[in-house]
Parts: sequence; C-alpha cells; structure tokens
Amino acid sequence: MRLRELQGALEETLFVGQAFKLGVFNQLYHEPGTADELAQNMGFDRRATWVMLEALVEMGYITKKGEEYSVPDEIVTRLVEEGGDEYEGDFWKFLLYLVNPWRTLSHVLTHGEPDPTSYSDLDMKDFIRGMDSPWKKKIAPEVVNVCLEYYPGATTVADIGGAPGTIAREFSRKNIHTIIYDLPESLEVMEMELSGIENVSLQKGDATVFLPEGPYDIAFLGNICHGQSPEDNQKIITMCHQNLDENGIIAIFDNIRGESYLGATLALHMLTQSKRGNIYTRDEYIQWLDTAGFRDVEVRSLSDPAWQVIIAFK
Repeated sequence: MRLRELQGALEETLFVGQAFKLGVFNQLYHEPGTADELAQNMGFDRRATWVMLEALVEMGYITKKGEEYSVPDEIVTRLVEEGGDEYEGDFWKFLLYLVNPWRTLSHVLTHGEPDPTSYSDLDMKDFIRGMDSPWKKKIAPEVVNVCLEYYPGATTVADIGGAPGTIAREFSRKNIHTIIYDLPESLEVMEMELSGIENVSLQKGDATVFLPEGPYDIAFLGNICHGQSPEDNQKIITMCHQNLDENGIIAIFDNIRGESYLGATLALHMLTQSKRGNIYTRDEYIQWLDTAGFRDVEVRSLSDPAWQVIIAFK
C-alpha cells in the first residue's frame, strides 16, 4: 500500500470508527438532519460537527442533499442494522481497541510478551460480538459442510471456544445438537441470545483445564488454537480425543502458517495479544494430533484461503 493510501485507510478506520461509536450513524438513520440539528441532538460543537459530516460525505459514509445529511442504504446494513449478515459495527469497535496493543510492539520485542496496560480499553462484548463478523458468517456454512463431509451422520458437536455462536447456528440449522463451550465471561455476552436457539446448549469452562463430557461426534476448534501455547493446544486436542465417540472427528478451523495468506501478519497481531499464542504450521498440528491418537489427518482449503480446516479421525 502506498503512503497516501495508507494514510487514507488509517483516517477512515479511526474517524469513521469513532463517529460510529458516538452514535452518529444511528442518529442520522433515525433522524436525518442538518449539521446544526445533529449537533444540538447529540450535544456536539456545531463547527466540529459540520467538519466531521463533510468528511464522512467525502469518504462515502454519509450522503448530503441540500443541507440535510442521511445514511445511505449500504452503510445502514454495515453500521446500523445490528445482527444482520453485513453488520460490522461490533468488529469496528474491537478494531479501534486493537490500535492500543498494536502500538506496543517495542514493549513486546523487549519483553517477549504483551504490554498489560494495553488491555485497559478491552470490552468483552465488542470482542465476542465482533468475532460474529460478516466474513465469518459468510464462510460458516462452508466450514460446517466440510465437517459433515467427514461425518455425515453426526448428531452432536462440541463447539469449543464458540461463544460468538456463528458456527453453532449453522450446525443447529442442520438439526445437530451443539454444545457451545467457552469461558464464563465470554458466554455471558451472548448467553441470552444463544440460549433460545433450538439444538444449542451452553457450558462454561476453560478449555485448557477440561472439556464438556462426551461422547460427541465432532469436536470443533474454531479460531482458538492460535491464541494458545503449543502445550495448551496439545492438551486441548488430547482432551478432544478422549471425549469423542469411537467414530468421532476433530475439526480445527484456523490459519495455518505458510498456507494462509495472512498467517505471518496474524502471528504478529497475536504477539501483542497473547503471551504464548501464535500461528502454527501444518506439521505442528499434525504432531499434536498424532500424539493425541488421531489418524488420517487431512487439510482442506476454503474459498477464502486465509483459513483452513484440519480434519482428523479418532
């Protein structure tokens, strides 16, 4: 990316993100108006409000007719309609938080672990809901179909680290009972929303300590391994083997180093977020699976080659 493009992307991320967090898009969606009217309704400075709105128009996030500002339909689906397939708002708020740890690379390189002060603005709600993002909703049916190719008669799934509920919803639509298992603070965010879904049950716990009691047909690890140390990944995968039924499979949905086009960059991201997290190679996953007792390991590429699915049989 050229320097001017980089500047534009950074400006868009920070300025649009902050306008979203302040409620500008929601307010103008429900009540289009002039800069003066928005400033009055939201308690903003009038001059600053006009400057912000003109910039948002220039960036394509707001439309202007005469002196009245409003939100175009495309932005409504992205930043106003919560829960929609295209809604990005929660991830945008999480992205604004990520700027803090990303800026601490000098600390990480010196100490070999994240700067704990960079976590101060982390909102678990933004993180968990942000992980139920448009890209994941789009690819979730493909991921579930891959799993069912290897176990077409599956009736039970343990979705380990699955608090956002994206994958569990897809399994539930196929009448497969799915246990969503995650940390208490993670499940609390979506508990009310997910507990009412047919074929879904919730269990709270730490996957590095114990897993839901089996047997179940599929142990699904979705974007959890890259946040764990090698030792914890070995432990989690071994516990999956212990809790699967005799014909069960493990399905690991993650980025594989050297195969995902953003694996190395995501590893740098994890360096600022997790003391031992990383993006791991195919050989590392195979070693953990072999040690746990799995057999017939296969790696499937997806339509978006950022992510892969690793399948292995008990």
